[in-house]
Order: sequence, then structure tokens, then C-alpha cells
Amino acid sequence: MSSKHQTHRVRIGIKKATNLRAADFGFSGGKSDPYCTCELLGRPEGQIKTPVLRRTLEPEWNYEGEIEGCKPDDQLEFNVWDYDMVGNDDLLGKVVLDFDRFQHGFHGPLTMSNTGKKESTLLVKIDVLHAEPVKEDCPRCFVKVLKASHLRAADWGGKSDPYVLIQVPGQGARSKCRTRVRKNTTEPEWNEENEIPNYQLGDSLEFFVFDWDRISADDELGRVTLQAEEFTPGGWSGWLDLTAKHGPAQGKLQVSVEIFIPVPPKPKDPAEHITDEVRKPVPFLLRCLDTGRVHRLSTYTVVGRSHRQLDPRYDLVLQSPGIIDVSRRHAIIKCWCGADPSSWRVRVYPTEDEEIEGQGVGWGSGAGHAGGGTSVDNEPIELWCGTEIIPGSVLRFGIREMWVLEKAVIFQKSQVGEVAVQRAHRNAKEDPGTYRELKVPSTACDHALQHCKDWDSFVRVVLEWCGEPDEVPCVDVIEVLDECGARAGRYEANSLEAQEAFNIRGILKEVRMGTTVRLRLSADPQLLAPILRRS
Repeated sequence: MSSKHQTHRVRIGIKKATNLRAADFGFSGGKSDPYCTCELLGRPEGQIKTPVLRRTLEPEWNYEGEIEGCKPDDQLEFNVWDYDMVGNDDLLGKVVLDFDRFQHGFHGPLTMSNTGKKESTLLVKIDVLHAEPVKEDCPRCFVKVLKASHLRAADWGGKSDPYVLIQVPGQGARSKCRTRVRKNTTEPEWNEENEIPNYQLGDSLEFFVFDWDRISADDELGRVTLQAEEFTPGGWSGWLDLTAKHGPAQGKLQVSVEIFIPVPPKPKDPAEHITDEVRKPVPFLLRCLDTGRVHRLSTYTVVGRSHRQLDPRYDLVLQSPGIIDVSRRHAIIKCWCGADPSSWRVRVYPTEDEEIEGQGVGWGSGAGHAGGGTSVDNEPIELWCGTEIIPGSVLRFGIREMWVLEKAVIFQKSQVGEVAVQRAHRNAKEDPGTYRELKVPSTACDHALQHCKDWDSFVRVVLEWCGEPDEVPCVDVIEVLDECGARAGRYEANSLEAQEAFNIRGILKEVRMGTTVRLRLSADPQLLAPILRRS
């Protein structure tokens, strides 16, 4: 889908023309006043035009311009004209170039037609610039305009030069596209597909049919609006009756609309760092609601009924008779300590054997239990990133096994000692006095940080929330730690120029309530001096 609807920006250099015919006559011989236009065939709205050069048949313009929105089925049309102050300009030559001939660039002469028996050439240089990458994580809307019927004749001779403009109401040029112009017809066929720029779910679509005029303003032939609920999310195809802005309605338009809604990314597992390689005691236990049996949890605990695959020192082996809907390895419970040693988090996950829908609570007849699966407080657990549980949560493995999570005593001495060792190890690598830490405490703090425009304003807001508004904002490193205390990003800017050019959005996307921001204060005089002068 990406390459099919990708458009390109084309840089066009119109160098010169040779051996043009003389369209003007005078006492000193025939000359012309030539200029050259270039446009996508059928799309005159993006036309570029050279200056007019007076009285020459060998013009050298050396003009350069750009055309947006070139598609792989487009053609470039070059026309050389003789400028006339009175009357219509005379065509001195034209040439059409297919996309295949310039998609990898082109530089050379083109032989023109309609030159009045002259062998006229046009020297051009064409470069196709890299297309903007398609955002696959955003909703997209594709409109195919097939044809129109019984349009009003707006030109002499009973014909029109129709094209269709499609836009999102109220968005103007930022969400607009148009078809090619079809000449001399009231029954045009386009079969042309375009993508609506900056489309958002819930947007409606307006269709305008215009008659193109070279000199005067284009005449409206009809309009119609397709409401969002008519084509979202399943698309739409058919005929639309046109209405007129003034006067009676006439004509209809055949279109199809396709909506692409991206699959949301899998949520990030906050406990992906917890594995079965290291198992430590945690201050939680599970108690069976039926028998009262107790099992102490570790940082990584597997629940199941297999005596061979599970380690009873750490894992919960279910032994009740008749639990055939519980897998050998049924669920995994992970526990870990957050950035604060007193804060613990617990999540329960399905194993690979249980990562299928159709099992557990809500899947049986009448929304009952279908057997198998794991639920927390009678709600099925999330397949990809598990479900967080707290003391008092009731876990149900299969139909019959029901356990409650409770707090338990842990040897605080060993826990405090481990935290102290980790802190000492970190302090051995870095001077704690040079760092300022802020754990984002509230939505107000997060809101203030998200409105920062640059490195300096971000540092000042963090220092203010740390209670140190008078500290010089001389910071060369910003770190962001996630809710678990793991580093989510580290950003460094060692000069004032680097800080002013830094894109702060890279930091802000990692910052949210519960994350920790660390600033490293710098005493480097080459950074400190300009910051003091600016302050």
C-alpha cells in the first residue's frame, strides 16, 4: 500500500530551446518572445513557468522549479509559447515525458512536436526527489474517482473540461487532493485514486466538480458531501447525486472510498526484564480460597500442573484432582521492585500454551466460563502484556482453581542491603552530587514538561519542580528512567549550539507520570559561560 500511493517531488530545470519558429514579424526579421511551462499532464494547478525572453529563437532560461504530488502514472508536459500582449499566446512546441523516462533522473534534449515544420528541441534536467515516508501508524483514506455522468456544459460548444476536488470540510489545503482535467466532455472517466492528506478518523469528505478554464475562474458544476459514518470503517462505493451551489442540480459522480486503520502496536510489557534466570524472594504469596494452601511467590513464578516442568521451590504446582483444563505450564507471575524500594508491582501472564482466545471467563455459553484460561477478578488477562494484580486480587486458573494475592513478610535486612549495594555501585561510577532527579509526580508536572519547547526550558522546569529554581541550568546530559527504574533514554548536548538545535520531542515522548528525569549538572566553562551570559 505504501509504494502504490506514494507521491514524489520533482525538481525541473528548463535550460534552453533551440531552432524555434518565428511567431512575430518585424522589419529586422521574424522573432518570438518565448517562455516555457511545465506541468503534470491534466494537472495545470501545479504548473511552473519560466520568464519571457524577448525577440529570440534560441532562448536560454536556466530556470529551476519544483512540482509536488507526482505519481508513477503521471506524465510531464512541456509547452513553449510565444507571448503576445494582445490575443492568445502562440504554441511554438510541446513534448510529453512519461514517468518511466525520468523516475531515475533525466538530463538531455527533447524533440518537440507542433513546431511548424521546425526541428525544435528543449534541453531539460529532471530530478525525482526522495518521497516522504508513509506513516503506517496513522489512519489513511483513499478515494478513487471513477467517472461522472450528465454534467452541465459550461463551455461554448456544449462541453466542459471537468475535474474533481476532494477535501475534508474545514481543513482547507492541508487535506485536499484533485483529479486530472478531462477535456471537452460531459461524461468524463478518470479511474484515478488519491490519498487524502492528514486524514483523521471521523472526517467527512466533500466532492466538488469544476470546469477548468485557462483564463477565468473555474466554474463549479456540482458538489456533494459523504458523511464519515457512511464510509467508516468499511469503505463505500457507488454513485453520488450532485447538487448545485446556485440553480438546479445536474449530474452524478461515481466514487469509491477505502479506509486503512492501522493495527495498534502491541503494548510494552513493563516486566520484560524479569526472567527465570534469577529468582529472588518477594513480599507476596498466593492463598487458595478452597483449601487454604499457601505458596510464596518469587520474582518469576510459573503456575501449572506439571511436576516435571515446574520447580516446586519457586513454582506453584496445582495438585487438585480433575483440573484437566489447567495446562502443564498455565500462567506466569512476575514481581519486581520499582524505583522506590518500598514499591512493588505484580503482573500475571498467560504462557505460550494459553495465548489463545476462546478459553476462560466470558467464552462459554451465556458469557460463562469455557474452561482453561486465566482471569483476574473475573476478567480475562491481557494476552500480550499481562494484567497487573494487587493484594486482594482473585486469580482463577481454569474453572476450579481460585487463589488470592496477599502480602507477605520479606527479610527487610537483605532487601535494604541489596538496594544499598546497587546505590553504591552507581555512585562509584558517577558523582551523585552532580545529578538532580525528578520522579514526575502528577499530571500537572507532566503537562508542564510536555509544553517545553527546547532543552533550556525543559531543564528549568525540572529544576523548578525539584525545588531548585535558582540553580544555573547548565546541564549536559538528560536521562529518562521508566516506572521500573530502567533507563528509557539518555540524551547529551555538550555545547550551547547543540542544545539550541536539539529536538526536545525525542525526550518528551519518553516522559510521563511515574517516570524519572535525571539531569547531570556540568561545570564545563565552555558550556557554563554562554549559559550565564544568556541568563
